[in-house]
Amino acid sequence: MQEAARRDLEVALQLLAERAQYITGASGAAIALREGDAMVCRATAGSTAPELDSELQVNSGLSGESIRAQKTLVCDDAERDVRVNRESCRELGVRSVIVIPLLREGNVAGVFELLAVRSHAFESRDIMALERLSEMILTAMDHAEAATRSLPDLPPPPSENTVTMSESADRKENSPPPESNDAPPVIMKGVPDPASDKSSDKIGKCLSCGFPVSGGRVICLDCEKAQMAEGGHGADQEPAFLSQLSAQSGESWLSSHLYTIGTLLVVILTVVLIVLKFR
Repeated sequence: MQEAARRDLEVALQLLAERAQYITGASGAAIALREGDAMVCRATAGSTAPELDSELQVNSGLSGESIRAQKTLVCDDAERDVRVNRESCRELGVRSVIVIPLLREGNVAGVFELLAVRSHAFESRDIMALERLSEMILTAMDHAEAATRSLPDLPPPPSENTVTMSESADRKENSPPPESNDAPPVIMKGVPDPASDKSSDKIGKCLSCGFPVSGGRVICLDCEKAQMAEGGHGADQEPAFLSQLSAQSGESWLSSHLYTIGTLLVVILTVVLIVLKFR
């Protein structure tokens, strides 16, 4: 929890530092926070800003004076202002500086600095913008501290009937292997195996015994042989069941065309009567 809160705070500080540099047109921006007796830089933006994780001088220079006085200080020309560290400003190429202390409960928790390469670079509106951003820094610090104080939700203790993952794995390792069943599968006559026959929807049943037959057949081979043996048909003679199907087919055609035949007879009779009438 503390590590996540620290990362979130550093991301917020970096965004605020970049925003301050963009708004004011500064060449550098830095946010340092107090860590014990040191003031460590936690966010930087721009070419003239100090390096990240570097310690700021709090015993001398404009930053030290701002911390002691607990107020905003502005340097318009580092070459003429005796409050600044001229050597450090010359190394960075800085001529103008703004330092704002970050006050929390009457104590300085950090500093917010703006740097520029030219003299008299900042105006009163830049100071006001930096003060507004400083308030946002303090808000981000408050949120991070609140997140650090909050405790994570702990899972409830396991009950007597609860089995942990390690216990389940141990039981699985110590349990005997399942007994193998090498007996061949039993195939029952009249019951098709759905695993071996994927086209069960095309299978019919024998009209005599009910045994499954392939699509297009009406009786099984055993019943067909039995009917041929009972009827005494030879190999070149039509089986009895085929003759029955042929008879049924003829009867069905006559019955289905009976209405048509009757209609034709009525038409023929009507034509004959008309011809006889006009003779």
